[in-house]
Amino acid sequence: MSEPTPAPVNTVTWWELPVTDLDQAKSFYGAVFGWTFTPFGEGYEGILNGSEMIGGLWQAPELAPSDGIRVYVNVADLEATLAAAEAAGGTVRNTREEVGGDMGWWAQIVDPGGRLVGLCTDNAAA
Repeated sequence: MSEPTPAPVNTVTWWELPVTDLDQAKSFYGAVFGWTFTPFGEGYEGILNGSEMIGGLWQAPELAPSDGIRVYVNVADLEATLAAAEAAGGTVRNTREEVGGDMGWWAQIVDPGGRLVGLCTDNAAA
């Protein structure tokens, strides 16, 4: 059995989104990104993308909508993801914008609890 490869230095290896309603957040992020969740104890859910654990949701006390980290999730179809966010009860803060320098495009959504989440893609609009 081989030794696990250590995580690269100076890179993000874990992230968490503080939310005030775990069930609402799981429903929203599951519908938008297809993520599933696994309990990690009281008020905490691990986020799974397929079988890979990529982050966590934690139940926080009252938060201002800007509290927490800002993450950008790479998606294959930016417009479909924006539509999925709205269908799941979120809002689109801004639609597709070019990053510049051939670095792709980005947009932002707000989940039903007020958390801002960035989206990014290398794929042009269909």
